[in-house]
Amino acid sequence: MSRIDTALFASIVSWARGQALTSDPGFSADEWEDLLRLAAEQEILPLVCDSVCGCSSYRHLDRERRIHYRDKSISLAVRQIVQTNEFLTLMLHAQERGLDPIVLKGIVVRSLYPKPMLRLSVDEDLFVSRGELRAYHEFFLSEGLTPDDPEADLDRSLELSYHRHGSPTYIELHTDFLPSGSDAYSECNAALSGASERSTQVTIEDVTMRTLSPTDHILYLILHAYKHFLHGGFGIRQVCDIGMFSEHYADSIDASHVMSECEKLHIGRFAAALFRICEQELGFPEGKLFPGVEVDTHDLLEDIMSGGLYGMNDINRAHSSTLTLDAVASQRTGRRRKGAFHSVFLPLKDLVGRYPYLRKRPWLLPAAWAQRIWNYLFKRENGAVSPSESLRIGRDRIELLREYEIID
Repeated sequence: MSRIDTALFASIVSWARGQALTSDPGFSADEWEDLLRLAAEQEILPLVCDSVCGCSSYRHLDRERRIHYRDKSISLAVRQIVQTNEFLTLMLHAQERGLDPIVLKGIVVRSLYPKPMLRLSVDEDLFVSRGELRAYHEFFLSEGLTPDDPEADLDRSLELSYHRHGSPTYIELHTDFLPSGSDAYSECNAALSGASERSTQVTIEDVTMRTLSPTDHILYLILHAYKHFLHGGFGIRQVCDIGMFSEHYADSIDASHVMSECEKLHIGRFAAALFRICEQELGFPEGKLFPGVEVDTHDLLEDIMSGGLYGMNDINRAHSSTLTLDAVASQRTGRRRKGAFHSVFLPLKDLVGRYPYLRKRPWLLPAAWAQRIWNYLFKRENGAVSPSESLRIGRDRIELLREYEIID
């Protein structure tokens, strides 16, 4: 890891403990810019600025740039406060209507930090039964929210999302914990079978909501990271969340159950690597989850730090996800890998989310393929996409899957 990475980890450790960074890295102005740019890529700029602003060498950065980062951090924090307040109001109104969804990650994890408003979230995720989907849809419409897909079939949809114009509020409704249409990770839902019946309650800012039990929730956080790992990657923020949650609920987590389920899904070494990173880089104590499991974290850590929050720093990396997903799916189903050609001509079920018109007009699948080819060629013409680079990244990340024994 570089000096920049090390300083970023140190700032996260200090902030998560409610402290300012005590060890000044002695950075130059350029190094501070690199650190803050990396923090922005990982979407942890407010918490890093809060941690490092007291360092004497931070003044090596021009006053104008310090003000820029301060104002940006304040703006993001205010946005998070508004989003949180609006979400809690929605939950109160939902309960008044007899609706009681299970709240996943997001606000539940944020509440564990000393300054929750500095831990950013793009959205809030709710788990509901399939039979409740229409009731929630009508509720969100009555609250002034707009569905992202107005033409969604409420009787067949497994996931719906809503936003409010002029507001940071964004809600995702899930009827599965992980998308059931994916051959790569739909089997992960079995690990959370019955989780809704085992749900518990959490109170945040005087609002009591349903959420997963600590055992199910830490398992869900691991599985959610795994899903994003296959799609292109995840950031250090997700790793810190796992560390915070497992430490806070250490006495309530059935570690043997979590480890057993991870082993069944062939992600035991991947999960162990997450906890080693929590301990070695983020200062969390060794707990009951995967204790003593020796696993090399170097390559996974490089992957985490190079990909941004969800592996979207590089569009070539995003395109490469079709290769990693296919590598896992082919092993899970026993079929042959489809290769790079398949990444353009994806089946209908994989394109409905990106091209909503396919939901009611599936015969337009060839048009969606043509649209993908056009977009791909346009981006390649403008230097944004390199087919050879996408293939290289995909092959490298497949080797990472082998390293953690996710595939043979």
